[in-house]
Amino acid sequence: MAGKRINRVGEKYPNNQGYKMEIIKCDGTSCCTVKFNDIKNTVVECIQFIHIREGNVRNPNHPSRYGVGYEGQGSFTYNVDRKETKCSKTFSSMLERCHSEKYQIEKPSYIGCSINNEWHNFQNFAEWYYKNYKKNWKIDKDILVKGNKIYSPKTCCFVPNEINCLFTKSNRSRGSLPIGVSRKGKKFEAKVRINNIQVPLGLFYTPEEAFNVYKIAKEKEIKRIADKWKDQIEPKVYNAMYNWVVEITD
Repeated sequence: MAGKRINRVGEKYPNNQGYKMEIIKCDGTSCCTVKFNDIKNTVVECIQFIHIREGNVRNPNHPSRYGVGYEGQGSFTYNVDRKETKCSKTFSSMLERCHSEKYQIEKPSYIGCSINNEWHNFQNFAEWYYKNYKKNWKIDKDILVKGNKIYSPKTCCFVPNEINCLFTKSNRSRGSLPIGVSRKGKKFEAKVRINNIQVPLGLFYTPEEAFNVYKIAKEKEIKRIADKWKDQIEPKVYNAMYNWVVEITD
């Protein structure tokens, strides 16, 4: 004779993340549905009772990554065979840039950066990622909106590394001088990177003179690279690059 079925609906158990779980549905054997006592009243289905009793049921909406990011509920998998996917690695890296104090000490240009609330949920980020990703391309937040500090679907794009590197700044190395300018003796030298090689543009008496020469060369180089990739990048990326203005405050 079959064993007596236990109605566990209404039973409550703590999980290892500090939440309370209430069993709201049970098939009469060992498979249950639980509701967490979080602000979203997160519901997780088909959980073995033994995992509920031992507290091993994770809340998918718990902000476990840098205090803001969470896996969410949907069709996109964060880990495959206990390893992060390329998408989830990109997600984690984005969170690290914006929410890791240690990272920002090493790379202070990311101080003040943030992530749109929509992208705190990995499921939303993954949907955008898989619609836009191209192999070996990089996510970029700086091209579409100059001076942008927010990672979001409207401000980010994928670009090849050659384009991504065009907009990398070295604030530490140049100090208080304008971008593209370094001191050389009593004069100021302008240099621009072309094909990954620093090309000297001449020596000048003032930083402003050196910058103006750099500005012309840099904007020309950005247009050259934009034309090179025109058939592969999005039109909005191409247009942003072609209209890019290098400023002395960059």
